[in-house]
Amino acid sequence: QSSFVGINKADITGAEMKGTEAHVTVRVVSELISATLDKDGNVIDGDKEAVAEVKDVWTYARDTRSKDPNWKLVATEAED
Repeated sequence: QSSFVGINKADITGAEMKGTEAHVTVRVVSELISATLDKDGNVIDGDKEAVAEVKDVWTYARDTRSKDPNWKLVATEAED
């Protein structure tokens, strides 16, 4: 069971062109509540009440020749 609490901070940490594809890397600091429950609903890992800070790096890409304005998520990485 996971509950997303919110995003504390999001910073662009990199931007580059790979041919006609633009890549933007974003470091996201968020808060998450996470627990693993057994079949009876008892917590076997984590905590249903504790809010943990999670740091991730997400990379988005978009073909600059395309008329589609949407960016696609192409990579994620957890940051220690």
